[in-house]
Amino acid sequence: MYVQYVCDVETTGTDPEKHDVIELCLWRIGDAESKTWCLKPLSPENIEEEALRVNGHLLEDILWKTQKGRETYRIPSEVLPEIEMWLMEDGAAAEERVFIGQNPDFDYQFLLALWRKAGSEDDFPFGYWIEGKGKRRNQGYIIDTMQLARLIDVCTGKKRARYGLGALVKDFSITKATAHRADGDVKMTKELFEKIIAILKDPIIAAFSESYTESK
Repeated sequence: MYVQYVCDVETTGTDPEKHDVIELCLWRIGDAESKTWCLKPLSPENIEEEALRVNGHLLEDILWKTQKGRETYRIPSEVLPEIEMWLMEDGAAAEERVFIGQNPDFDYQFLLALWRKAGSEDDFPFGYWIEGKGKRRNQGYIIDTMQLARLIDVCTGKKRARYGLGALVKDFSITKATAHRADGDVKMTKELFEKIIAILKDPIIAAFSESYTESK
């Protein structure tokens, strides 16, 4: 059983080890709506002004200098168990959860770092751990809508000028939501994913349903 989740995060910079997640949105495919959490940064000294300019979060809010900020942005160690409990409603194992996004490796690495910084690396809800050469790595099922669009281009023999979310949303006639906020980006990414999969699903099932072998 696979359970599909569309994810987007907003952060205080571009380095998952140095910077922090301040907004996290997940949409479980099949649910009527997404879930969003806002988090207080663990390393406020590393906040980059440019990142906040792009995502629209206010410095005084995320540092709890305002009442709105104190009510909105929560301590990560309190939020992660809540997210995990919500995810467990799907009845799936961590390795059965499919992580979907637009350039999702960015979001995935930030979430992995978030769980690690909170001391909950072993409870990371997307993927499974493997050992090798003295190192421990997390492996998960990750689907990139940007790469799905490129697959279509390979099949058609044509090439798009741009592969950013805004450009793909326009190309696939999807209603534009608020960009650079996690919930808006998740909504657009979900609709983009569903529109592409709707085209590909039946032909793929028909062509490849016999290509699986039962494990012994």
